[in-house]
Amino acid sequence: MAYTKTDSAISIEDFLKKVSVIKNFSSTSGKRYQVTKYDGQSLKFLRLDGKKPDMAWSLNLPKLYQAYKELSDFSTENFRPYVPIHHSPARGLLLHLGLLKM
Repeated sequence: MAYTKTDSAISIEDFLKKVSVIKNFSSTSGKRYQVTKYDGQSLKFLRLDGKKPDMAWSLNLPKLYQAYKELSDFSTENFRPYVPIHHSPARGLLLHLGLLKM
């Protein structure tokens, strides 16, 4: 499934502002996440279902922003250089923010 950017010119400040209000989101595989902390550099969240419910996860937001700016193919594997783990939640967050569309 192909994903395309909706706002390739978004600034890091606007990206972080959008992320700062997120309370819940889902991965592209349907796993649900609840945000527990936002500090401007990272987003911490709990996975609510799946094999390890209530597992704490974290995303480096500047790296996720960099991935958004540099990638043209948003397959989860392509997130690896930017976000070493949590590829599916990273793409799911971009979808939730409206920065990617299918």
